[in-house]
Amino acid sequence: MFTGFIIIAVIGLLGILSHRRSRLEHKIYRNVPLTDWLNVLVLPITLYLGWFYLVKNILARPMVSYIPFDDFDILAITILFGVYAFTGNAIHFTGKILWRYLEQHKHTTAYHINEMFHGKLSHYLVYLNTIFCAALLSVLEINHPLQEKLPLLNLVIIMATGIIFGLSAIKSIFYINEWFGGYNKPLFFIILGLQLVLAAFFKSLKLHLSFYPASIFIISIFLTIIVTFLARQIFIFARLGNKRKLKFLAKVLSI
Repeated sequence: MFTGFIIIAVIGLLGILSHRRSRLEHKIYRNVPLTDWLNVLVLPITLYLGWFYLVKNILARPMVSYIPFDDFDILAITILFGVYAFTGNAIHFTGKILWRYLEQHKHTTAYHINEMFHGKLSHYLVYLNTIFCAALLSVLEINHPLQEKLPLLNLVIIMATGIIFGLSAIKSIFYINEWFGGYNKPLFFIILGLQLVLAAFFKSLKLHLSFYPASIFIISIFLTIIVTFLARQIFIFARLGNKRKLKFLAKVLSI
């Protein structure tokens, strides 16, 4: 069980570190920087391996029908989201490589078309589908609780891995330092909404989180993203001038 949590946390951390290491950007293999090969091959496959360990552990537990969802249906939907996430990653890989060679020709049609795929389309495919895969993992686990409560030390370890991955995710998703930049606003509300849905499941069914390690991991990730991002916005807002504060609030309240 812990293998899956550790793999996912480490891969999230390595993904951010490799992205910020310019040395990897300058090492070229077959006209492609090494960091891009890592992001399209090594990191996604290893992340899938971590997910596989968690699913295998969940399905090995006895089933208790708390919610009327079949395991096969949940896994089928999760795999569909996973396929779209991998597709988005492949689109981003291709778009980013082409961007490197088209960057000096920003006036061309080819550059602008490539940016449609390299920009928000590929990023949203990766982020949104990964977020839904994570939430569905928690839903899958609801009908497969542990037979005994997790010891306190195990809870702390799982929460720590979730926080590590959450901090890595927020560095990747919310890369702009203002609310109204990048993908911040829609993804923030989607993560907040999914967190509330998961909380509603556990509260309405009167389930105790200490029997659900994967759910603790996912909720820790979502909560870390939510709290960190809100704290960041408060810090940014406090440092803005009066005019920019009004613009900030207008963007926050706009649809």
